[in-house]
Amino acid sequence: MRKSLFAVMVLALVAAFSLPVIAADAPADGLKMEQTKMPVIFNHSAHADYKCVDCHHLVDGKESFAKCSTAGCHDNFDKKDKSVHSYYKIMHDRKAADVPTCISCHNEVAGKDKDKKKELTGCKKSKCHP
Repeated sequence: MRKSLFAVMVLALVAAFSLPVIAADAPADGLKMEQTKMPVIFNHSAHADYKCVDCHHLVDGKESFAKCSTAGCHDNFDKKDKSVHSYYKIMHDRKAADVPTCISCHNEVAGKDKDKKKELTGCKKSKCHP
């Protein structure tokens, strides 16, 4: 009986210490991207079929999980800016060059379905900007 109780206690301790490590690997839902006029709530779970590198593109040959708006990256918040530093452009560019944008990917997913296109690429009352 004592051995069983000891084994259960050990398993409980192992589980208690390993669960936070496992949970840390799962990307968070409810990520608020608030650098634009109309903030977006991004859910990683809705994009689980995609590779992380599709959005977290390579920087100096390595995948980067830094915020897009990190200084020196996409840190220009002027909607009119068209440079590689434009935060707005990396979300809204309709034609993806070497790295897909939110809109280019959503356009591809929606295809010719007008309702789905409005839902996924609309400025207001869409999945991005409810």
